[in-house]
Amino acid sequence: MPSPSKKSNRRGRKRVVASLAESKTLALYREGRSLLARNDLDQVSISQVSQAAGISVGAIYVRFRDKDAFLDFVITNTFIQAKAVFQEQADVRYVPNLADLLIRQFSDAEFTGIIRAAVKLGFVDQRHRQPFDEFRAFVSQRLADLLLADVKKGERPQRITYIDSALAILMHVALFPDSEVDLQEVQTQQVIIDLLSGKSGSAKPLSPKKAGSVKPLSKLPKSARDPESLRKPNADTVKSKGSTRVLKKI
Repeated sequence: MPSPSKKSNRRGRKRVVASLAESKTLALYREGRSLLARNDLDQVSISQVSQAAGISVGAIYVRFRDKDAFLDFVITNTFIQAKAVFQEQADVRYVPNLADLLIRQFSDAEFTGIIRAAVKLGFVDQRHRQPFDEFRAFVSQRLADLLLADVKKGERPQRITYIDSALAILMHVALFPDSEVDLQEVQTQQVIIDLLSGKSGSAKPLSPKKAGSVKPLSKLPKSARDPESLRKPNADTVKSKGSTRVLKKI
């Protein structure tokens, strides 16, 4: 495998083009995802990433100009991989399988940590959350292509609204890990299935998480990057006949 191309920066050090094909960059990417799964992005430092990956701080800075550049790299590549996985596995029109795929994806702690980082950085500069927005638009379009092929043209706008409402529930849980909505509850899963099926009228209100069902997560600290107001999804409700397919790690 050819080595990543290099160029000199103003200090004369060789800069390395960040690529997941290069072992050190891959290690940094993996540790960045892991740290963001457990911490708010303002609590994650370059030195922490360096220590976790066993790679010098200097080796990070020859790949990324600063922390935001590193976070952008982690965010972008996470959503590229997530898009590829969804495109590969969302290949049937059977709604419970599609719901199961989405629930597995949005139950992954590293994936949801990246969503929170992308949205929070987006409050500083919209470009930081562009990979997230593109991923969400892709998933919405892919679901529409699969589920609305035989739906009458006049009914499509309402069905697309239902699909987006199902995605809003998943995004809400990702953005607010202490939310009372629990993706592991059968009732919540049935909401998502009903919305994807276009049966929103049959849904019941979402039930709160049971005591003790919330995984311990440190509360995100207030900062200038905190999303102060994010619209909550429609509270319509879900029974998953889960797919036996194993979701690839994203």
